[in-house]
Amino acid sequence: MVLASARTTVSIFGREDIVVDYNLWGEYIVDDLLENVPSATYILITDTNLYEKYVPSFEQSFSTVVSKRGGKARLLKYQIPPGETSKSRATKDDIEDWLLSDKRDPPCDTKSVIIALGGGVIGDMIGFVAATFKRGIKFVQVPTSLLSMVDSSIGGKTAIDTPAGKNLIGAFWQPAKIYIDLTFLNTLPTREFINGMAEVIKVRLSR
Repeated sequence: MVLASARTTVSIFGREDIVVDYNLWGEYIVDDLLENVPSATYILITDTNLYEKYVPSFEQSFSTVVSKRGGKARLLKYQIPPGETSKSRATKDDIEDWLLSDKRDPPCDTKSVIIALGGGVIGDMIGFVAATFKRGIKFVQVPTSLLSMVDSSIGGKTAIDTPAGKNLIGAFWQPAKIYIDLTFLNTLPTREFINGMAEVIKVRLSR
């Protein structure tokens, strides 16, 4: 077990589903998922910019923790192109077709859990996939940008863009867990960090 009592948790809708700390990505998240969001199948979805940097290490952590626990959970992985253009019907269709493919043996089902690793685009898109796949399955958010940590990952807002405008088709689908790993902030470009801080200030001033 790698769960640490010192982790900061934040309550939302009456449940302490938000975990905030450094170095969550890896064994802590795997152990917490297996304990509190149990499933036989976890599906990690991120974009191609983050995949090579973060997925192989998580895969190793997943294998290590599952082995220690004596479990049989599996980890599936999927990546999409980065950027707002991926937040579309076409990308959503591609993900759903992949999830439903006969190549997923055993197939993904109503008890599968999606892990959304990325910024606002990933969170919005993958959250909407979770809200509609098999009429709704559990998912967890692992936001990697400051803006997504303080805004888009909180509250269950999910959506895709259409030619008519942004975020016009979506659903409110609350994540089972939100893991805010502050270590990700060390890799952010200055402009992204400033955009996130602007959102923090806006939220503060609106109260």
